[in-house]
Amino acid sequence: MSHPADGISKIVTLGVLTGTGISKLKPFTFNGQVFSPDTLKALAFEIDNGTLDILYETKKMKGAIYNSSENRLYIKYFHAGTVTRQALIVHELTHAMYDFQGRKMDVATSEAISYIVQCMYIRGNNVSTGPEDRIYADWDVDHEDFEAYDRVFKEGWRIAGKLLNGQPLDSEDERLMRYAVSDHPEYWMDASRNAGFDGY
Repeated sequence: MSHPADGISKIVTLGVLTGTGISKLKPFTFNGQVFSPDTLKALAFEIDNGTLDILYETKKMKGAIYNSSENRLYIKYFHAGTVTRQALIVHELTHAMYDFQGRKMDVATSEAISYIVQCMYIRGNNVSTGPEDRIYADWDVDHEDFEAYDRVFKEGWRIAGKLLNGQPLDSEDERLMRYAVSDHPEYWMDASRNAGFDGY
């Protein structure tokens, strides 16, 4: 059953995809997988024709999540006015992009690329944003797992800086980024599993 806010969530997502922010992203290759901003922007067509559903959801969510088995993006925002909110939507849309392409990759690669894109979106679109804005605003820095949670942002932030400066990624960047995902409390059990991207 659709929610009255689904239409607003769709408008919010299309606004991010068709806005100027995506144009700041740089193409790159990670573990053999190519990321292209132009391919990401093409998801606007999938949203317009209903192939990619955008739904409003607030339960058990930090902000946005993509479900590859349903081809659905769930977001909890009526308004994505901050660069960090937009970047989170871009992170999830990156998963959707690879799903619609039917790309075969493990969870570590999928999340690594998406965190790099998320951090690149923030760095490329807000020069006043500091590294502290890469993390969840309400995360307790004294939490025992903080370092493991933050490492995906720390490495993603560093790698995003290289890409924005026109530098290519190297094997050490890939190793550190994959390790960051594999050590993350939410991903470590599934890091080596297939991401489940099955196309349409």
